[in-house]
Amino acid sequence: MTLKKIKPKDMILEPVITDFGNRKVSQQNFSKIVALPKTALDNCGITTDVNVKLVQFDGEKFLTLSPVIEKGGDKTE
Repeated sequence: MTLKKIKPKDMILEPVITDFGNRKVSQQNFSKIVALPKTALDNCGITTDVNVKLVQFDGEKFLTLSPVIEKGGDKTE
């Protein structure tokens, strides 16, 4: 008896998006700061460093935050 692996046909994965609502952009010296809930970063597993990217696509502009994980002293994305 041989077992065959079942492959899902045309499985569409949709991202899970958590909306943190509107956030105020504060000004501190020459920087702009956006505060996020502590639990949002805790759920990523990293609370100290994140990589921030501005995405411009099809007339939309948004920021993405990705946790930065340290491996052997070097920070990688």
